[in-house]
Amino acid sequence: MSTMGLDGVLPWQQARHVAATAARPLPTTPARLDEAAGNILSGHLVTVQDDPPADSAAFAGFAVCGEGPWLIDELDVLTQGWATVVELRMPVPRHCDAVIARDQASVRQRPDGRHEVMAHDPLTGIPDERVRPDLGEGIVRQGSVSVAGHSMVTAGSLVTPAILTLAAARGHDEIDIIRPPVVGVLVLGNHLLDRGLPRNGRVRDALGHAVPAFVGALGARGNPAVRAPDSDDLLLREIEDANVDLLITTGSTAPGPDNYLRAVLRDLGARWLVDGVSVTPGAQMLLARLPDGRFLIGLPGDPSAALAGLITLASPLIRALRGDPVDGRRRSAVLMDDTVPADYADDTALVPVRLEVSAAATQARPLLATGPAGLEGWAGADAIAVVPPGAGFRGDVVEILDLLGREGPHAT
Repeated sequence: MSTMGLDGVLPWQQARHVAATAARPLPTTPARLDEAAGNILSGHLVTVQDDPPADSAAFAGFAVCGEGPWLIDELDVLTQGWATVVELRMPVPRHCDAVIARDQASVRQRPDGRHEVMAHDPLTGIPDERVRPDLGEGIVRQGSVSVAGHSMVTAGSLVTPAILTLAAARGHDEIDIIRPPVVGVLVLGNHLLDRGLPRNGRVRDALGHAVPAFVGALGARGNPAVRAPDSDDLLLREIEDANVDLLITTGSTAPGPDNYLRAVLRDLGARWLVDGVSVTPGAQMLLARLPDGRFLIGLPGDPSAALAGLITLASPLIRALRGDPVDGRRRSAVLMDDTVPADYADDTALVPVRLEVSAAATQARPLLATGPAGLEGWAGADAIAVVPPGAGFRGDVVEILDLLGREGPHAT
């Protein structure tokens, strides 16, 4: 594949597959429960002790030993004819034979001022000194629910609030996750403004806030964007100094002497993975692996082309780094109108759509690329339709992705 031009342009599906398979999941790290949400479990979430951890009361009542009636006292060890009050799930004292439910027993005061408990006859409900519960009745034995090391949630699961609740309830302070990728953003261009209205031939940077937000929504740690002028020395230094797993640049991806990104990647000895994609918009996107193992995605400076690049390359690469499980399912929809033709006959078109769900099918209504930089359609979309070459007519069935470029149930 060329390192200076777009001679090796890949079909959209192939480029996306390259991005999805280029990286292994990042290393495992322990995470506090308050920082683990949204990440992927690197190992099974297991119980840290038996459940229950000791023989426990199945209900509130009286732990007893031997035959009744039983004298009541606060005891850690029972002997014949003695009882102690227990609450639900409370560990029972040693030598406990059974637990009598509170509503199945009566307490009376003896002449010496001490209190004793008698069980009720199960048929008549009348207190009877001769009634004795079966051995082990009312006792939940240690480990009868689960033993220590029992798997509660399998590795590879997304850490949800419910999983955090379970982990906390089972005594975990930390859980092991796949470390989320750190993503840096480098906005290239001398002519870009970071605030205010466009002026003096300069335009606003439309991507410096959007790219960190996009990668953050995918579960990565998106650093604030850094702006840099078009300079090969500065670009080389910024790439070398970026302490990230993935660096995303915007602008300077078109072949030519005025754009330095490809030349800098060549000088660094980067390995090219994707150098151009047959897609509308965003053909000039690229993906490279740096010699130290970091990845770099180059997005075109055009905002809609950059959004297409994020969906095509950044989404599957970040999910691979995170260890997100591959769902494998695809969601499709029926086009309700013709789409605008792609730039070239062999291009896949990424088209923002509004979804309408009926009992018969999911319907997709294409949105026009109107407004500044054609962004109003992208801003108003429910999903992105993937329109293969030769398709795009009313009634065609096309795959749809969600706004973060994910397949399957996410595309809702």
